[in-house]
Amino acid sequence: MNATLSKIDAGGRLIIPAHVRKALHLEYGGPVVLTLVDGELRVRSVAYAMAELQAHASSYLAGDDASVDAFLAARRAEAAKEEGASADTPDQADATTMESDRGA
Repeated sequence: MNATLSKIDAGGRLIIPAHVRKALHLEYGGPVVLTLVDGELRVRSVAYAMAELQAHASSYLAGDDASVDAFLAARRAEAAKEEGASADTPDQADATTMESDRGA
């Protein structure tokens, strides 16, 4: 682990040395994401944080998550019921017939 000693100035700002900013691809005035984890402060560029979130979401979506599969199966069954019910109602059939008679 690379440790670097730094300071917090009178205004409460943390001084991040140039070599650390360069290693993290942090630019002057650029936004950062601060995260507290187990008593530690983690500093990441927004671009890095977004890339990490996208990678996490991609791996989650690519995985075989049973709850997602169950949700999708239930939604497909519900949609199939709705399609079957709407085709069985006389009003829908009459409306479809009337539209085809008008040339719609």
